[in-house]
Amino acid sequence: MRLTVYDFDTTASELTLEAGGTRFVYAVAGPVRLTSPRGETVLGLDEGCLANGSLRLAGAGWLFDLVERDAPLMTGDAIDPVLSYVIAPDFAGSWMLRADRVASNPGARTPLHGHRGPGIRRLVKGRIRATIGDNLERIAAGQAWFETGKDWVVGENISDGENVFVRVMVLPAELEGGQSSFVPATPEEAARPRAVNYRLFGELRV
Repeated sequence: MRLTVYDFDTTASELTLEAGGTRFVYAVAGPVRLTSPRGETVLGLDEGCLANGSLRLAGAGWLFDLVERDAPLMTGDAIDPVLSYVIAPDFAGSWMLRADRVASNPGARTPLHGHRGPGIRRLVKGRIRATIGDNLERIAAGQAWFETGKDWVVGENISDGENVFVRVMVLPAELEGGQSSFVPATPEEAARPRAVNYRLFGELRV
């Protein structure tokens, strides 16, 4: 499978997505209207929803799209790819796409940890210093990054205010209902405070 995050803006032209992907739409700048065969939904600022099948979007925001590995990236006046990764979940059984929102206060630092599956994150506001495996990144608002789930990660809020990022992960379906995907590196790390707040947007079986 391939997971991609896009910017979309329908100011110049309408955006219609064909069936074939499992998607998460996030309203980062203002209201977004989604129209599908099942009806219409309007997202307010800082709201998001999961959908599959054909979809028409009006507004501007972020689109996370999970499709078959060989599916072409979408490009055009209304949509632009930001980050794309081929993923191959190695867990058995059914799996799902989960979207959530993670926030932390200034100075907050996560324990050393991984997750039960891979995914893409994108920072809405703030600044993060992230150690991902052997690599270190300083992440600014609007920037997206990928985590395999297997690499040990530490994230630190180095801004003067709240950090907020949106996260879309492929996870085992046994975690449905918002069960944590967090995997601490050691028992000592498991005992450290997580120092983050979560809001679950939704889950959709793939």
